[in-house]
Amino acid sequence: MNRLLRKIGKYILCLFGVIITLLLVVVLVIGINSSGRPEPIADAARKSLPNSIAVINDTVINGALQRLTVRGQDKSNPVLLRVHGGPGKVEPPQAYRFNNTDLEEYFTVCYWDQRGVGPAFDGNVPEQSYTIEQIVQDGLTVTEYLRATLGKEKIYIEGTSTGTVIASFMVREQPQYYQAYIGVAQMADGIENEKLSYNYVLAEANRRGDTLAIKELSRIGGPPYATVEKGNEAVQIERFYADKYMPKGATDISAMDILKLIFLYDGWSMGYKFHIVSNGMYSPSTPILWPQFAEINMMNEMVEWPIPVYIMHGEHDHFAEYSLSKMYFDSLSAPHKEFFTFSNTGHAIHYDQPEKYREIYLKNILNL
Repeated sequence: MNRLLRKIGKYILCLFGVIITLLLVVVLVIGINSSGRPEPIADAARKSLPNSIAVINDTVINGALQRLTVRGQDKSNPVLLRVHGGPGKVEPPQAYRFNNTDLEEYFTVCYWDQRGVGPAFDGNVPEQSYTIEQIVQDGLTVTEYLRATLGKEKIYIEGTSTGTVIASFMVREQPQYYQAYIGVAQMADGIENEKLSYNYVLAEANRRGDTLAIKELSRIGGPPYATVEKGNEAVQIERFYADKYMPKGATDISAMDILKLIFLYDGWSMGYKFHIVSNGMYSPSTPILWPQFAEINMMNEMVEWPIPVYIMHGEHDHFAEYSLSKMYFDSLSAPHKEFFTFSNTGHAIHYDQPEKYREIYLKNILNL
């Protein structure tokens, strides 16, 4: 009996040693790929392209730390500024690379981590500075930096989800800075959007017989909500089920793929990688900014566009309701405008249908 116990003890110790060794190897691999330096632009033979650019610029803009990751195969290409949504959700460059939608062979692309977001988070930034108006001003400063450093009179600007509001307002303030506007999951009427989204989720929960969803959705009730706190709680619950029910595209991205994207990206420090795993992709600015976006009605804000407008939208998007986006598009005037429907797709069209997203850029926007 004692001999058996000793054998079991040795086995457990050996297994424990193997686990510790594997963990150390994993931590070492992550550490090697966490320099915080920009990953170089290289060809198939891993040779650096001579006129390429790969820069990570952590800089203070209007009193708040922000990160600009600028990447492209040829600095003579046009510039594309990507304005992420969330609000306050980090949009890492490596996620676009995974789906081959980074477009870095055709543009010099700037991925902008806004104040309080991702590696740009700074606990010393006053909460009252998390406003749509302030982020618009930050974006204009970013635009001026890109125009000056890359020698471009005009740049392209893409907004995603709530980022479509920021990008639209940037164009409204300084249209001479921009060649064209690209809206991905265009926000339109915030109040009506939340009503339609809630009604969709509740109806779908009943159709599926999802008793837990029905219970939670009945508890929060439909919008509008009495307080900001109740509204923020409700949108988290409602969006969880909307994401669950919306159709996904053909892209097969697993949890392991996501972990690889995070942990093997050299542009993030090791400390931030573990921070994002423990705290999620959203920032403390999210609950402050979301109520502001929920009140915006683009049909009252900006229907006269001085530059070309291209909008891409998932037919089954219930984060930013497709019907409202199409209504807004139909109401606006612009020198040129095009609307692209992504069928059988929800909110994340550039992840769900990357080939179509890329094709629109090449054929319709750049006319290649």
